[in-house]
Amino acid sequence: MTIEFPTRFQGRLTTALLILRLSLGVFLLLWALEKFILPQTTAEIWASFYKIPISGAIITILAILQTLLAIAFIIGWLRHITYGIALGINAVTFISTWQQLLDPWGLAGGESVNHLFLAGIPVLAGFIALYILHPWDMWSLDDWLKHKHTLGHSHELQEPMDVMHHE
Repeated sequence: MTIEFPTRFQGRLTTALLILRLSLGVFLLLWALEKFILPQTTAEIWASFYKIPISGAIITILAILQTLLAIAFIIGWLRHITYGIALGINAVTFISTWQQLLDPWGLAGGESVNHLFLAGIPVLAGFIALYILHPWDMWSLDDWLKHKHTLGHSHELQEPMDVMHHE
C-alpha cells in the first residue's frame, strides 16, 4: 500500500524527523561526553539510580559505546537498530527515575526539589516517535546508501513496509 502525500508535507515530515534525530543524537552524545569528562558523576548516577557500582574502565567503555551509538544515530546509520537501542537506553533511564517523576517537587518524600527529571517525558516521547517513523527519515545515511546506485531516484514519500507487522 502506498500513501500519496502532498510534496509540501513530504518536505516537512523529512525535515521534522531530521531535526528530531539530530537533537536526540546530540542529547545522547552529550551524555556520552559526560562519562569521559566527569566519570565520578557517572559512577554516582549508576550507584544511585541503577544500584550498580561501576568505575574506571567500565565507564570508559560505556562512554565509547555511547559515543559510537550517538554518532550512528546522528547520521542515521542502521536506523532500525540504533534508534531501538537508543530508545531502550532512554526507557531504562526513564524508568529508573520513577520516584523523581512521581514527586518532582519533593512534596511526598521530603527530598530536594529536582523537577528537571520531568524533561525525560518529552525526550522519551521523541525517541518513541522517531523509532516509529524511522522508515520516513529519508535524510539519513541509510537512505543515501539505499538509493546511491538507483538511477532516477525519486524522493516521493511512500509508505515503507511495516517490518514490525509484516508477514
